[in-house]
Amino acid sequence: MPKPQGINDLYTSQAEVLEAWFKRKDERDTVVKLHTGGGKTLVGLLIAQSTLNDLKEPVLYLAPTTQLVKQTLEKAKSLGILAVPYTRGQPLHDDFINGKAVMVASYKALFNGHSKFGVRGGRMPIKVGAVILDDAHVAFSVVRESFTLEVSSEDDKETYNALCTLFRNAFREIDRLGTFDDTVSGLNNGVVEVPYWAWNEQLDTVRGMLRGNGEDVPFAWPLLRDNLHLCHALISSKAFTVTTVLPQVNNFPTFADAPRRIYMSATIADDSEIVRTFDADPQHVNNALASRSLAGISERMILIPSLMQFDFDAQSVAKSILKQVAAMNLGAVVLVHANYAAKAWDGTAQFAEGSDQVENAIEALQSRRTSGPVVFANRYDGIDLPGDSCRILVMEGLPSGTSDYELLRAATLYGGATISRMLAQRIEQGIGRGARGAGDHCVVLLLGSDLAGWIAKDANFKLLTSATRAQLEMGSTVSKEVSDVNDLGNTIGLSINRNTEWVEYHAATLAENVGPEAPDPKRFDTASTERKAFNLWADGCYDKAIARLDQVAGAQDAVDDQTRGWLYQLAGRIANNWGQAERSDELQRSAFSANRNLLRPRTSSPYRPLPTPGAQGAAIASQLRGYRMRRGLLQRFEQVVSRLNSNASAAQFEQALADLGGLIGLSTERHDVGGEGPDVLWLLPNKAALILEAKSRKLDRNPLTKEEHGQLLVAEQWFVQNYPGYSSLRVVVHPTNKATAAASAHESYALTLDRLNQLVANSRVLLRELCESQLTDIELEGHCQHLIEHSQIRADRLANYLVPFVEG
Repeated sequence: MPKPQGINDLYTSQAEVLEAWFKRKDERDTVVKLHTGGGKTLVGLLIAQSTLNDLKEPVLYLAPTTQLVKQTLEKAKSLGILAVPYTRGQPLHDDFINGKAVMVASYKALFNGHSKFGVRGGRMPIKVGAVILDDAHVAFSVVRESFTLEVSSEDDKETYNALCTLFRNAFREIDRLGTFDDTVSGLNNGVVEVPYWAWNEQLDTVRGMLRGNGEDVPFAWPLLRDNLHLCHALISSKAFTVTTVLPQVNNFPTFADAPRRIYMSATIADDSEIVRTFDADPQHVNNALASRSLAGISERMILIPSLMQFDFDAQSVAKSILKQVAAMNLGAVVLVHANYAAKAWDGTAQFAEGSDQVENAIEALQSRRTSGPVVFANRYDGIDLPGDSCRILVMEGLPSGTSDYELLRAATLYGGATISRMLAQRIEQGIGRGARGAGDHCVVLLLGSDLAGWIAKDANFKLLTSATRAQLEMGSTVSKEVSDVNDLGNTIGLSINRNTEWVEYHAATLAENVGPEAPDPKRFDTASTERKAFNLWADGCYDKAIARLDQVAGAQDAVDDQTRGWLYQLAGRIANNWGQAERSDELQRSAFSANRNLLRPRTSSPYRPLPTPGAQGAAIASQLRGYRMRRGLLQRFEQVVSRLNSNASAAQFEQALADLGGLIGLSTERHDVGGEGPDVLWLLPNKAALILEAKSRKLDRNPLTKEEHGQLLVAEQWFVQNYPGYSSLRVVVHPTNKATAAASAHESYALTLDRLNQLVANSRVLLRELCESQLTDIELEGHCQHLIEHSQIRADRLANYLVPFVEG
């Protein structure tokens, strides 16, 4: 090709992966990895042109957003590569059909129920020589949207209410009616899943109700109408959502039958989602094409203010720094995880809401018509802000997703490897928005106790790429010199003002610490099992699908408990759809036993008592050993106790109460199965326990009633049966210690919200001292036990926070 203006030669990294691809070009699935800003689009377009020359068949190039489609077409034009756009409402371009030009389109142009490229069983499909999937690591949620139908509670209230009412009784049967009612009314901002057995019973009714929606959502309905049995049904206060368990990409022959499928991906640490979503061959995905070159790795100073050794309001300091940087005519950007979180930045930054505003804000930053500060919500990909368009990036909150499916999956699998890898990927993507490619630089501030606590945990830190790990280590090193807010400002200035020592330190440290990510074939096992089982289920091979899931979920060392439960629940779903109710119930019991965030089974499995806890000090020290940066545990603590107030939902409050007990070294669980057990159980050393019922949402003036006290008495009976030989105290978390005369609560105790706050404050003092100590792990346990002995949170002193109920 004649060299276009502005390109002297390929980066070494680009040349390396192109040569490697050419040797393996006839493999069906190929993953090409380059650092963010390392010129992925150029590589993808050259692969497309090479395939056109080689196979003389059409080539389709997919990008996640219309903005990236536009950028790719401009890039192709500048390179002299013939490319044509996909145009809505127009036939496919002749030059594409005849294999003379690459077609650039969004993922949604291919994956929709009325696809011009053809759907299996419908119009004649377009045969292509290759499909190139750009930014494959961000396409998963985009592709899922094509297989998702939402009934909005605002726009179609009548259908939403009818669907929710249809399944209300199913939640009553599994003792989740309170959570269901709170979710539908908006008191609970979470997502609940309709039990699959109830869903399967009502498929014909649902099909009739949703068909009316076919006109409103024409693109998803043809893909779902015959496959409702393969779907999750989710309820939130915003919508009733139907989405396939996995996207049925095999319904699109253009993609499924393409001899070459090339996934262009950033150098994220995990790409098992490519296997789950696109049914790619796990062996080929594991053998990704990557370069050892550092080309494309930008200079980033990544700082986590809340892990620094002094206390200050990180958000207000970040606001001040953003304004200062913007005043220097340098781009200042904030990334938050959801729209509501953007409100906290009112008065400091302008919120770009919706695609049009986002596109305008990006263009204004890139063309330097503005320096912001600008806030974007949940835009961890598809935003390129090179050079002065972003010199400081504030990322606040853990990016657990925005769609109801993502939120349900994150809540269900939280703490397991699957979600941890997904969070690692999103964090990497977010960090990569600011500096784009070698020679670019940016300061990144990570805010929010959930985000700081997550990164500080050793197991999570290891999931990040070697480049990000190295940059976080550098940030941690320079943070040690920061003793106040002025120091923090001066440290940030080292990057912005191009301090020679910092620039040289960053370059040398990066070269020393960045290496190829070690391949780990095992990480694809779960994704591959889930995908193969789903395909077998869709083809009617129920027994084989269940056997495959059972084998992986039952293996001792294969998966964590969260994922084990998820796989058992999928097997239970398939068995129920097959008509094997007993087998389904058995599998669901196994699922719930492994992961209590899943659907509660219709018939309860036998209760397994908690082990008696050991020494409190040892339990707290053990948690601290899991953190690279000990202050991360303090961030986790703050995240938990932020939900111990009357504004939190009942479920959030109960979970926080259980988590608080765990953080101070007790054995705890949320229980309340079938109305028998307590809301929360705290087991103390020496065979003692606190049986806790939570009534945090009651008004101060309302005393404890006879019915409420009756629940506590039933919980106590359950405890005596399941924990013989234990002593216990009956406790209600209640705004006051007033009870009605009929309640007869003289021998029960109140943990008032004021006393609970004292317990939280005393716990904070102890944990802060431990987090800030410089002791080794071995010394820490002894020190922790010593502090516990003199602390008000010692297990046998917890009764001091309780007050007897009085009539009032």
